Amino acid sequence: MKKISLIILLMLSIAACQNPKKEVKEQAKQEEKEIKPEAQSVERKGDESGTEFVLIKSDYSPKKTYFQLKSYLEEQGMYYPRLIDHQTASKNANVEVPEVYLVVFGNPKESGKLIKENPEVALELPQKALIYQDEEGRTWVLYKKMDYLKDLYSIKDKEGMLQKMNQTMEGFKQAVVNPIHTTQIKDEELE
Repeated sequence: MKKISLIILLMLSIAACQNPKKEVKEQAKQEEKEIKPEAQSVERKGDESGTEFVLIKSDYSPKKTYFQLKSYLEEQGMYYPRLIDHQTASKNANVEVPEVYLVVFGNPKESGKLIKENPEVALELPQKALIYQDEEGRTWVLYKKMDYLKDLYSIKDKEGMLQKMNQTMEGFKQAVVNPIHTTQIKDEELE
């Protein structure tokens, strides 16, 4: 019986000695957390803001559609209608894809006002439109209406820049739809 009592007493002593150490360690960890503030991150969820996509069927080949859009954008005062050719880039990486072009364009006077309001909106600018050809050989132009920027970046847009951007892109239809619906121009004729 004495042996059992001694063992229990010894275990209680060990446990009593360990608890203060444990408490001291936990307190030290807590103090360390207070000294080193944790980095904060803000997560934004994608299209809860109601991003609206517009898809237009072009009467031209993808390459001719780009030239039509480029001409239109330059008439609208866009400073840098540029082309990213995904097909050529993919070929260089030994991957075959159909004609897919990303047209990048913008007007710093308009976008600058939005960036001044919230610099983070520059992540979405300049504006973009995608030109691609589907499996049936039809050419499409796809773009986002810019209204989603209001909620996503808390933009007030008192000067109506987003509306101006949307109006510019609404003009794409006139640029890529052949009013007399003649035969499409072949790519070979463009070169």
